[in-house]
Amino acid sequence: MARADLETIAGLLDGCVDVRRRPDSVQPLRYPLPEASFYDPFTRWVASTPAGVRLRFRTPSTSVRLHVNQRLMVGEPGAERRGAYDLFVDGRPAGRAWAEGGQELQADMTGVGDERASVTFEGLPAGDKGVEIWLPQAATVSIRGLETDDGTEVRPWPDDRRTILFHGSSISHCMEATGAAGTWGAVAANLAGLRHVNLGWGGSCLLSGLAARIIRDQRADAIVLKLGINVWGEGMLKERTFLDSAHSMLSIIREKHAATPICLVSPIFSPGREDQGSGGGLPLARMRELLDAVVQARVAAGDGAIRYLSGLALFGAADATDLPDDLHPNTAGYRRMGERFHARMLSGEGALV
Repeated sequence: MARADLETIAGLLDGCVDVRRRPDSVQPLRYPLPEASFYDPFTRWVASTPAGVRLRFRTPSTSVRLHVNQRLMVGEPGAERRGAYDLFVDGRPAGRAWAEGGQELQADMTGVGDERASVTFEGLPAGDKGVEIWLPQAATVSIRGLETDDGTEVRPWPDDRRTILFHGSSISHCMEATGAAGTWGAVAANLAGLRHVNLGWGGSCLLSGLAARIIRDQRADAIVLKLGINVWGEGMLKERTFLDSAHSMLSIIREKHAATPICLVSPIFSPGREDQGSGGGLPLARMRELLDAVVQARVAAGDGAIRYLSGLALFGAADATDLPDDLHPNTAGYRRMGERFHARMLSGEGALV
């Protein structure tokens, strides 16, 4: 088989913020590598998982094989299987596969097994075509090799479509979905024919200036900020600091996205958290009121490119059967969220993009 070199592979990655280069692999990251020491270890880990990151190239090959180092966060017993690699050919879903091998990360972050793994797609259409391989959002993945049929090569396939960027918590990261193309942001973007960037950081959406700087510096034609749930735990932000942090995040993003449409989305339904705070913090119902007020204040100050969307419009109490742990939707729930976001925000005359 023909094998691409590592620098070529790095140039095929799309949807990441940075790339870590090692002698034997390249790893897509969703934070700037030079600033790694700015982040706590857990945030570094979730921002190292390649949610929404794709290998995107053109090739006449009828088979593609990836060699990777993979460390997959396993779900609870009985949960849906995670870690799929999703294949698209010329923009259409064309297959799904799981890696053979790889390490499994337990709840305490200890690894079991050899991290070396491979994933193969065969039976691709003959002739030159555009190929996308979406990397799993519940694993860290370092790519050691990309192989195609003998006598073939891979060529960059830049994505010049308009870009929609999503930032949020685990409910935007969507580790529970079977594969990365099943996250609600990816579902919505693919329905709208948009390029998609997922900056959802499980457990680490803290309305932070660090995240805001990353978003500010990305190419984006629309930005979706789904805020609130991660600061519910332990009452991380009280009312004054919640408002200040939300406004600060938006102000930093506006430094380079002065007129880019922004949609501020509040928390989805979560039993036990709706009317009860944690550690003296805010319940979700109050967070929704405050985020709505943030948008109203900025509109009154002259920002005509910002909107508010209640998370309950994406996933409400009637959807609770698809909320197995009372916090994270399953794959069906995430798909419904994506379809609803597309219908409300990405279609018709009032579409964000």
